[in-house]
Amino acid sequence: MLKVNKLPFVLLAVLFVTALFVGGVFIYSLVTALLSIIVLSYLNGRSFYKSIVNILWKNSSRVQVGERVKIDLEFYNSGIFPIPYLKIAAHLTKRLTGQEEREKVYSIMPASKTMISNEFVCKNKGIYQIGHAEVEFGDAMGIFRWKKSFKNDVTLYVYPRVHDLKGLSMPYRQNFGTVPVNHSAYEDYTSVRDIRKYAVGDSLKKVHWKVTAHKGEFYVKNLELNATADLNVFWDLYHKSYEGEFADEIEEIGAECAASIIRYALNNQMAVSLYAKDKKSVKLFGTGIGRFPEFLDQITKSEVTGETPIWDLVKREAQKLNLGATAVIITPHIDDTALDILFSFKAKGIEFAVIYLCKNKELINPDVEALKHRGIMVNTISLSDDVRLALGGS
Repeated sequence: MLKVNKLPFVLLAVLFVTALFVGGVFIYSLVTALLSIIVLSYLNGRSFYKSIVNILWKNSSRVQVGERVKIDLEFYNSGIFPIPYLKIAAHLTKRLTGQEEREKVYSIMPASKTMISNEFVCKNKGIYQIGHAEVEFGDAMGIFRWKKSFKNDVTLYVYPRVHDLKGLSMPYRQNFGTVPVNHSAYEDYTSVRDIRKYAVGDSLKKVHWKVTAHKGEFYVKNLELNATADLNVFWDLYHKSYEGEFADEIEEIGAECAASIIRYALNNQMAVSLYAKDKKSVKLFGTGIGRFPEFLDQITKSEVTGETPIWDLVKREAQKLNLGATAVIITPHIDDTALDILFSFKAKGIEFAVIYLCKNKELINPDVEALKHRGIMVNTISLSDDVRLALGGS
């Protein structure tokens, strides 16, 4: 793209008109000199445009939020004229780096190169195209300014932090999996915890016949309690849920929670479903830790651009869940609609846990207190909290 400084052309027009009416060798010499400068400046700029070459490197294509990335941009002047000034913009977004980009100005001699290094800590998860650089340069007289874009196919994946959880406090109730629960209906008859004497009311199915025969009196087995982690994670991507100065930080906490909970669940042989809605509906199901990269990629590329409130999504999808299923809702927004939906589904036998994201725990949300009062598990996580510790890490 070419930008032109109009002042030299205005001066050229004035000199030309003066030469027509006044005449004289001196005036015509000025016209000729100025016209020559303009033409040479244009040709010089065109030469710069063709001779400047860009090469881009990066030290990693897949990193995690909080890790440091270094991107090197090298520009080479393959022409025979020096480039007096070169203004460079790498187009690294504030969402990625956490700060506004500052343009830098350089000059490059013929057959020389200059290296520009950008080093920063990744602030927010996402998939970023970092191969786009734009340079602005001009001639020594400042008559013409040129812009040239370089687009390399370079993608940087920034994953959310994933915490290694040692436990997860959730109201599991189903009858498969490896997560212990306190619900006698889901005793695992293949896993004996210990043996005790028979008490009135004990089921005959629990009698340990070998020990009974040896001791001469009835003994029963205390069985391990296990629940299926048929864990359904609902992640709020409704754009109106994330507004204000700290929207990006709260979104990042939500992504950390979703990724860490899913990793823990998959690592403990739980079947996991992820529900979300940005511009597209997200429905992802998997079992086994080998499926975690698929979940992580989905969380990384999802954006807070949804038009569907999270509670509408929960209402629609929770109707399809089995009796006794466990659902985790990760959201910064709880209102009367949330209360109605959660209480109605809890009455039908679906267990809910809510992870409430907020700026400050000191700002009391009466709807959160109402959920707790009615037996809904709510874990409030603020910007100042350690997400790993809040979820069950150590």
